[in-house]
Amino acid sequence: MIYSEVSGTLIKILVSKNQIIEEDTDLLVIECMKMHIPITAKKRGKIIDIFIKEGDLVSEGDKLLNINYDKVSMDSRANNCLESIYN
Repeated sequence: MIYSEVSGTLIKILVSKNQIIEEDTDLLVIECMKMHIPITAKKRGKIIDIFIKEGDLVSEGDKLLNINYDKVSMDSRANNCLESIYN
């Protein structure tokens, strides 16, 4: 799930429902105090739902997107964690 970290106006949605996204993909742009703030994916996944539309006012903590993170990403994180424990 992606939540807004700032209050402002959603000026651009850069993804669509069911789109596969890569880590560091820009998802949305929020205008806050005349600055454009990109919201970026932290890891690879698929856009499941978009809860807002362009022009909406958003507040800090508002739900913006639902992302289903790939099992591959989750598995590699678990493997890295196990490797650091056992090595």
